[in-house]
Amino acid sequence: MSKQAPLTWLRSFEASARYSSFTRAASELNITQAAVSKQIKALESQLHCQLFKRHAHGLSLTEQGRRYWLDTRELIQQLDNVTHQFLTRQQSNKIHIRCNISYSSLILASRLRAFKQDNPDITMEFTHDVWEPEKSSQNAHLEIGYRLIEKQSEHQGLCLLSQDQLFPVASPELSEAELAALPLIHVSGYYHEWRWWQEQLVGVPVLGVMGEVLQNHQQNKGQQDWVVDNSLIAYQLAEQGLGIALGRTSLVSNMLASNRVRCVSAQVNAPAPEGFYMMLSDLGKQQIAAQHLFHYLMP
Repeated sequence: MSKQAPLTWLRSFEASARYSSFTRAASELNITQAAVSKQIKALESQLHCQLFKRHAHGLSLTEQGRRYWLDTRELIQQLDNVTHQFLTRQQSNKIHIRCNISYSSLILASRLRAFKQDNPDITMEFTHDVWEPEKSSQNAHLEIGYRLIEKQSEHQGLCLLSQDQLFPVASPELSEAELAALPLIHVSGYYHEWRWWQEQLVGVPVLGVMGEVLQNHQQNKGQQDWVVDNSLIAYQLAEQGLGIALGRTSLVSNMLASNRVRCVSAQVNAPAPEGFYMMLSDLGKQQIAAQHLFHYLMP
């Protein structure tokens, strides 16, 4: 008998481990629950170990099963990625874009209108996952996100889309006294953000209402501050009068122009350590449509 487990067994095992259920695994794989159970028993027999503990209302992995699942799920994912890449190449006019969600919503969406009018046959698929600047997507043709500018000077294939200034923004509906009582809004993921901004202004007096905000922040140790995971929600909170966000030139310009937010103090701008970059992936370099969009979006 071959010592190689059939791929169908491995897929049944991986899905069953992920869902802790033969029934849900069967539903995902479009086979019967009995077929999944039979394949798991055959796999356990071939491996000479028990992979699952069977309970009245579900499953749990044994220690051996857990170790086997950690390796198996990675292999299944790699296989699925290969298939996805192959299918993506077949769809020569469909561009998969992995993009920072704030950039996508506040900048990219408006720029794509003219591109679509000129290229009606090109379609696009967006992914807005958690942005990890040093981790490239396996499936995207085009990637747009922020990176530390000082680390990218010699990086090949990157196009700098924006080099921003940072400045406080808040609701235009609030009085000076109401502004002074607001907490700060932090965006996790950026390079220390508010702390960076203050460090760049060493020696520059922050006067007026923003000086009061920082003084209050120091006194209450930031206990009332907001922490969010993207700039889009930070600016929306600021617009609603719930706090003061650190605006980025490229992202907040349209909101300033439409008076949805206002600059709290025009004299306290500081350069952002990150910039938004665009990169054409190896997959994108094989697709004419992606190359066309890349050159269209270049500044």
